[in-house]
Amino acid sequence: MTDITLGSYGLLDSIIDWEVSLGPSLSDHRHIVFTLWGSATVLLIRNPRGTNWGSFRGSQWEKLERGPEMSIKDEAGLGLAIKWIQQPLISAFEDNCPLRPIKKGRKSLRWTSQLELLRREVRRLFNRCRAKKDPDSWELYREAQ
Repeated sequence: MTDITLGSYGLLDSIIDWEVSLGPSLSDHRHIVFTLWGSATVLLIRNPRGTNWGSFRGSQWEKLERGPEMSIKDEAGLGLAIKWIQQPLISAFEDNCPLRPIKKGRKSLRWTSQLELLRREVRRLFNRCRAKKDPDSWELYREAQ
């Protein structure tokens, strides 16, 4: 059986270390692994706003309930108890807040004194148009905008 890899001709020179993987693929085909030269690394983060908090609470309590009885009368016992509480919290958070790539959107516009002058001019024209109610002055306002 022959398998082929389809790709664009422009990427041909960028492909490095193309090989058929010998690892399990859960399919009747094998994985094809390669590296693209010059490809950017993807930064992954966990955004707490994307956490499934209901599932987080359930996971955390489930893991905490399985813990042993501890005495926190001495420093060693307190350290062990802190570690036992900390680990379920971290693992529950990691289970319910997936890693996502950082989105690189447009950079925000830096507000400058020149932009401030333009904004004031447009606002001045708007106020003038509203007071005069003249169709020609609205055209000037739209152009300035």
